[in-house]
Amino acid sequence: MIFGTDGIRDIGDQGLLSAESLDRIGLALCQHLRRIESPTQRILIGMDTRVSGPEIERLITATLNREEVSVIHAGVIPTPAVSVLLAAGVADLGLMISASHNPPEFNGIKVLDAKGEKLSVETEAQISKDFDRLQSLGVCYSRLKNRNHSVEDRKIDKTLGQTYLNSLLSSFPEGEFLAGTKVVVDAARGAACHWAEEAFRRAGAEVFLIHGDPDGTLINVGCGSLNPTVLSEEVVTRKADLGIALDGDADRALFCDHKGELLDGDDVMAIWALHLKQKGELEPPVVALTVMSNMGVEKFFNEHGIEVLRTPVGDREIAVALKNSGGQLGGETSGHIIHRSVAATGDGIRTGLSVALCLKESGRSLSELRGQFDRFPLKQRTIKIEYRPDFESLAILGATMTEAEKALGQQGRIVVRYSGTEPLLRILVEAESEELSQHWIERLLQSARSEASLGTLTEVL
Repeated sequence: MIFGTDGIRDIGDQGLLSAESLDRIGLALCQHLRRIESPTQRILIGMDTRVSGPEIERLITATLNREEVSVIHAGVIPTPAVSVLLAAGVADLGLMISASHNPPEFNGIKVLDAKGEKLSVETEAQISKDFDRLQSLGVCYSRLKNRNHSVEDRKIDKTLGQTYLNSLLSSFPEGEFLAGTKVVVDAARGAACHWAEEAFRRAGAEVFLIHGDPDGTLINVGCGSLNPTVLSEEVVTRKADLGIALDGDADRALFCDHKGELLDGDDVMAIWALHLKQKGELEPPVVALTVMSNMGVEKFFNEHGIEVLRTPVGDREIAVALKNSGGQLGGETSGHIIHRSVAATGDGIRTGLSVALCLKESGRSLSELRGQFDRFPLKQRTIKIEYRPDFESLAILGATMTEAEKALGQQGRIVVRYSGTEPLLRILVEAESEELSQHWIERLLQSARSEASLGTLTEVL
């Protein structure tokens, strides 16, 4: 598989994002278009602000043009904008050149279908199979680069971003529905730089934008949803009602209240879902959460008559669970939240507008609405690894995992998984007591260090 949990990802200009690899990826995508009998033979491309983005776009556009596929260039826009535009019929396939929350040296390609949804695992496997077959046949950029293939001029359609904003705001009350609300938005120097401030201003809010310079060399560095400390300080200084921190491609959002206290995706889901239920707009009364969400929020939902669907990590898994159940709302602790009745994918700007609207309609502050559930004590550790062997082959770690699951029973849980985008092993332990959580996280870490097949380990966090 060339796809991880959130698209294709690598260091810019290297590995899967080298010129030769991008040519094969482009060819494999063209074969996918032929397989689905694409009526338009058009692909929409958006990107965040990373330095390597324009070259990736240029190379993959050259391949697509060579195969007589038209390319629509949207320029720097959020991932959810690509989704909205696809759902409106702009193209039959969408590419978002971004590495989301990853550091500036990384980049990637997220692929969305004509409905604006992430591709299925089966479709990604078929595209990966085509990529491998092309590699085995020796079809690559080095053989084609000297041939005379024209590349269309990269003309950015500047109307597409406004089309996205118009669609986004159309699902909210008309007019300045956030009038009187003061908000700080951290755009992470990424894809939201041109769009987040305008969205909130059109909604009537007083907006203070930080890290709004579209600097791809510093995207996500010391800012955004992974680094919300600056946001908290700015909210307190500005005496704002809330702060919203986006990531590099603006498909996730985290928050802080007027005191600068941070909220994660579980807090946001609890506020938003309960607000929708009280308005009669959470039908059926179901939410989807990944295995990373705290057991406390699941207990909270159950107490309020809301069924919880647990999924593996990834917003695609959330989307599938909602689609299969008919549910409207689901999300991750990281801030990927999908409101399926109005959008196919998570949208950090939409989430920010929705939470601000919850405050406006309830007449309560974010600090009053947060903390509606008691969290189970949770310990998390992330370890940098060299190799990713099958878990079935990790005898020592596997035995400890089995022992922990048996000991914790219904009073806790563990999650041990590889990162879908980086060479990392993530370990989570949640239990009713701090002592149990600490005991089992240490046992699991010790077992992981004993697994030679993981290579040299470095504990990151």
